[in-house]
Amino acid sequence: MEPNQDAIIAWNGKEQLLYLQTTLAASEATKVLEVMPLPSRPTVEEADVEVFKRCQSLVPRVVVRDSGAEPFGGPGVPPAARVVERKMIEAHDIRVVELLDAERFSAWVTAEFGVDHEGLEIPAPLLAVIDEYVKDGYKWFLFDVIDVEKEFAKKTPLRIHFETDMLYYPMRITRTEVGHTTVSLSVITNVLFNREDCVGIPRESIRVPARPVEISGAELNWIDPPLFELLGRPQAVHLRTWEISGEVDSFDKDLLIRNPATTKED
Repeated sequence: MEPNQDAIIAWNGKEQLLYLQTTLAASEATKVLEVMPLPSRPTVEEADVEVFKRCQSLVPRVVVRDSGAEPFGGPGVPPAARVVERKMIEAHDIRVVELLDAERFSAWVTAEFGVDHEGLEIPAPLLAVIDEYVKDGYKWFLFDVIDVEKEFAKKTPLRIHFETDMLYYPMRITRTEVGHTTVSLSVITNVLFNREDCVGIPRESIRVPARPVEISGAELNWIDPPLFELLGRPQAVHLRTWEISGEVDSFDKDLLIRNPATTKED
């Protein structure tokens, strides 16, 4: 299975909207468990499928050279985690999970989504990567059980809203898959970044296929009104196009970009 992902990230330095659309196919119809570690409790909604088309329509079509800029315990034992929200969005069976006990979280995941419950085989490498995030202090996880058909198909896009002091996109969690992936990111923010602000995946691993473009507040509202509201109803913002590609088992860092203004204040 070779997953490709399209994402729109809007970040105001404190909150982030992440629009995610995944294209998946398997050798036979099956269920797949996708996991997204998050820095805070998210809200998840279905996004308008046209959001990605509207966003891309504002990106210059001329390709330019990248300049380099810019399980549960027995009676009496509290659970290791709790599902705080569950919702169905088309093919997505989504659960927002809060971590309560790091040492028993892997066993909880196996019990919640494994053969005896959802019928999924939970591979040891996936549990290992989840443990990495737990050790790094992540306490919120988005679990998504998806029905995957043989043909490549784009799944219903999701809009995920959460608080974060860094622009964030998880890449390490993909290491349990096999194949090559390309993550296409449309980044909308009123924060200007420097090369040294890339504290996860280095700037050199981020391809910039097109120059940043300034879009008006009206255009931002046209893409999706929540974007306009998150960024404070701006007169204009910059829309950047980034790509991260590679073998999915090769990623050992996430996309993490700090706010240079906050860094200077510290």
